[in-house]
Amino acid sequence: MTAGMPSVRDAFLHRLQELGERAEAGADDLALVLVDLSNLRHINHQHAFSIGDALLEELETQLFAMATRDRTVFRISSHTYAVIMPQVAQLALLPVVIGRMRSLLEKALEMDADLMPARLLFGVGVNRGGSQSALLTLTAAEAHLAALRSGSYGDLDDFLVSDVDEETQLNQLLQPFATALQNNEFALFYQAKVDAHSGQLVGAEALFRWPDPKRGFISPELSIQVAETSNRIFELTKWVVHTAARQHQEWFEAGIVVPLSVNIPPSILTRPDLSAMLEGALHIWNMPEAQLTLEITEQGLIHDPKKATKAMKLLRDKGFKISIDDFGTGYSSLSYFHDIPATELKIDRSFVIRLAHSVKDQGIVKTIRELAGIFDMQVVAEGVEDMVTLNLLRDLGCDVIQGFGVSRPMPAAEFVDWLGSWDKLESFEEAFPQPSKV
Repeated sequence: MTAGMPSVRDAFLHRLQELGERAEAGADDLALVLVDLSNLRHINHQHAFSIGDALLEELETQLFAMATRDRTVFRISSHTYAVIMPQVAQLALLPVVIGRMRSLLEKALEMDADLMPARLLFGVGVNRGGSQSALLTLTAAEAHLAALRSGSYGDLDDFLVSDVDEETQLNQLLQPFATALQNNEFALFYQAKVDAHSGQLVGAEALFRWPDPKRGFISPELSIQVAETSNRIFELTKWVVHTAARQHQEWFEAGIVVPLSVNIPPSILTRPDLSAMLEGALHIWNMPEAQLTLEITEQGLIHDPKKATKAMKLLRDKGFKISIDDFGTGYSSLSYFHDIPATELKIDRSFVIRLAHSVKDQGIVKTIRELAGIFDMQVVAEGVEDMVTLNLLRDLGCDVIQGFGVSRPMPAAEFVDWLGSWDKLESFEEAFPQPSKV
């Protein structure tokens, strides 16, 4: 794995924001290209990790050679690179530039005929005039990349960030969101949670996705913002719970038992009808309460901790499991933490991705583990992508892991296929990418 990779995403976002501000000052357009070696895991499994490592090394070499400015190429995940193009003279020619980049890279990554060829995907986001935030530009590029991964191909222009401000973009999505909700056009993807030591599946998180036919996948963050703005966040949560419960029942009837977790937005946590909605959904789909974990962000507890704690106790008494999501980011007070009726703490991925190179983050994770032990909570680590991090989490006493090293979020049918392959593995070492030389 690239030296220092766990902290690269933060450095990348800082650099993207910096170059975006420079673009705004000069009224320039900025492009972000995510270059993804999408079949790396298949190459590693079919051939050898050394082949995958060599491909990554060559890909990184070529991308740095193409860079026209310092600190514009970042490896932001195990097989995805971010390339910042600070000044795009003509946006209309961007597809041509991307096509040229693809040709050069595919030629450089050619291997023997009997080896699986590398498959590259290019997710693109554009920041016109530097008017967008780094996060919004990244969101657009990730949405494009997600659409390509799912097979929802479209013209590049359909996925570029438009030249309107964020408020206008939000308003433009209000009606499409309402239509999608009414017509059941949303989707749930599932990401596995496995025991940190045995690798046994212990559950999956149901993650909301909005595949808009014109815009590709809308980022979950933006989707939630649209739902909140339009006062439909309760309706959306109801849709998520019903869809997850129905999927749980379908899997159960097929002999597959997968406990699920869903996210409960802080804005509806204290609604008096939340409990009835949850119980009603589970009753309809014959799903036991103990099979559903409700994930509530730590940030959601801060505004009114007493009211939030009371609401969570009610849900816990009904038989639901409670998980505190993104733990460590909300600056919660220990004065009320001991009253929180949670069964699980999820360590925020920002601590996990830096773990191998940060003694401070190791100390934070150790402290969270000790705190959870006092209150008899299990600890889940998000964002696990490699064996080095996994081994550290094991040593620190983490119970469950979740992240791209285990599985990406995927549709239900793909999740079942993944589970069949995962159960055949003899060890974690067969699943996780091995450290590379790049």
